[in-house]
Amino acid sequence: MAGEIPLGAPIWVDSTTPDLAGDTAFYAGLFGWSARDYGEEFGHYTELLLGGDGDEGRSVAGIVPGEAPGRWHLSFHVADCEAAAARAEKLGGAVVEAPAEVGGDMKFAMLADPNGAEFGLLQPIGEGPGFKAYQEPRAASWFEYNYDGVPAEAMRFYADLLGWSVVVPPWTDPKDPRPYAALSAEGGKGEFGGCHPAEGAERELAPQWEVMFAVANADETCAMAEELGGEVVSPPSDVPMLRVAAIRAPGGAAFGVMAEAA
Repeated sequence: MAGEIPLGAPIWVDSTTPDLAGDTAFYAGLFGWSARDYGEEFGHYTELLLGGDGDEGRSVAGIVPGEAPGRWHLSFHVADCEAAAARAEKLGGAVVEAPAEVGGDMKFAMLADPNGAEFGLLQPIGEGPGFKAYQEPRAASWFEYNYDGVPAEAMRFYADLLGWSVVVPPWTDPKDPRPYAALSAEGGKGEFGGCHPAEGAERELAPQWEVMFAVANADETCAMAEELGGEVVSPPSDVPMLRVAAIRAPGGAAFGVMAEAA
């Protein structure tokens, strides 16, 4: 599937954690993921898979030891990591980790956009890494950005850098001065995320990307997360066509879950 991911689109997600064993067990219980630890040579980077840890397993995400609290990170597909990082700086972004080859199968850089939200740029080498399970149950399916302002203004940086299409969906209020922005790569083929105007307590948060995983039932997933030692940060609520919630893993990394509305 990695070779089918359009340029500019999300290609991978991974989480840092202060407790690799604990969080890996949490996600196994919550989503049924299995794990493949690449060992000390790669800092115990662990690939999370759907369908088992053998050849039948499909890559869905990664997790790696890091400082507390853990955090989920999102990376976008680029053809030339060095060139994209240099362009990001010209557009007002900042390089957090310079482009470097990793494991012989990709080039990777970590950046921050003009609002301070971090994201990765990933250039596969050969078949390279990337989602093998995506936009399906128990896999990453949506990426949401919060911004205390006009969403389209925050997304202009990404549109210029990655060629995104940024559009206002038809369900928004035409009188809204801060309308939702829907995001897609390669001229609008397949939405992968959106940017919404921050409201209430969310206005105290720095702009950031939230990784959201598809589930069959958001309420049941939240109940299970608590049983497994996680925390429900935002209880399930209804948005157009979906029921969504936010959960924090025991190691501190927050993520969203989404299910089709009943």
